[in-house]
Amino acid sequence: MSLSTYDGLKVSVADWLNREDLTNVIPDFIELAENRIFHELRAPVNEKTILLTLSSDGYATLPSDFLEAKDLFWNYNPISRVTLAQIHSYTERTGAAPEVFARETYRLRFYPVPTAEASDELRMIYYYDPGRLTSSETSNVVFAAAPELYLYGTLAEAAQYLGSDGARWEGGYQNAMGRLMQHAAVAENAGATATVQMGY
Repeated sequence: MSLSTYDGLKVSVADWLNREDLTNVIPDFIELAENRIFHELRAPVNEKTILLTLSSDGYATLPSDFLEAKDLFWNYNPISRVTLAQIHSYTERTGAAPEVFARETYRLRFYPVPTAEASDELRMIYYYDPGRLTSSETSNVVFAAAPELYLYGTLAEAAQYLGSDGARWEGGYQNAMGRLMQHAAVAENAGATATVQMGY
């Protein structure tokens, strides 16, 4: 079966392990691999852009698929990240465009708090969880882009379960992750003109 769907992945894992008795636990291996992948992967393939709604007290609720903020902009002007303790230490100021933000549980806190107009935009580029594979949700953007990452990650988890040497599978996983992360580095700088920083 082609390695392009959830069911195909389960068949491939059983074939690569040469085991027919793991049908009930292979879905667990896949879920464990997904948890690892989404904790580690920070690449264009799992980036998303969203417009956030800023409340009058300077908070914006994070989307349910949020993993990590990459960039935030107020009307395309970048907002810097600071610690929550720093924001709480600042003297209250309102009316000006946000300059900094920090995460506070399921929300982002901004400072200062602007007087928002209808034309203002709070834009976030973030890394997101594309959802777990199931028999009904047979693929996602990460699996479509790098099925080998799923395969080797799942095999590495299976090795843990079986108590076998998973070095081969771990090496395959690391190579697949490295290729995706290399793509991220290249994508960030593609077309840019190289500059040389002065040494003073």
